Amino acid sequence: MNRDYLNLIFSGFLFLLFTLTLIEALTFSQLAQFFPLYISIAGAVLMFIYFITQVLAIYKQKKEEGNPVTIPLLQPLKYIGWIIGYLLLVFITGLMVATTIFLFIFLIFESKMKLISAGISVACVLIGVSLLSSALDIYWPTNLLGF
Repeated sequence: MNRDYLNLIFSGFLFLLFTLTLIEALTFSQLAQFFPLYISIAGAVLMFIYFITQVLAIYKQKKEEGNPVTIPLLQPLKYIGWIIGYLLLVFITGLMVATTIFLFIFLIFESKMKLISAGISVACVLIGVSLLSSALDIYWPTNLLGF
């Protein structure tokens, strides 16, 4: 099993995620759907193109090698779990708290960063998100906890 199959599974998940956000963005009011709709359209189109090129590359490689294909699902499912966990955290705790928790845990466990490096990275991301939010005047919706 090589990384191409893992990449294919993860790309398929991202295509599905962009497609679902596109469908959800269509339910927003005209003014509110501008940013999420176009980002979702661009993401879905680009992921679909990338997915098709990956399928064609794998098919070409398989045809040349003549080897049977086995696809382990554990590795891509782990990263899909990270994304779903982050989305659930955003839904429950809000963007800033979820980003803090997610990034810190992800950088420690997946990237094997030291605590100080992970803390500095999280702080830089939070400062960047805060600055962009205020510069673009983005209103982040409330979450289940109400903040």
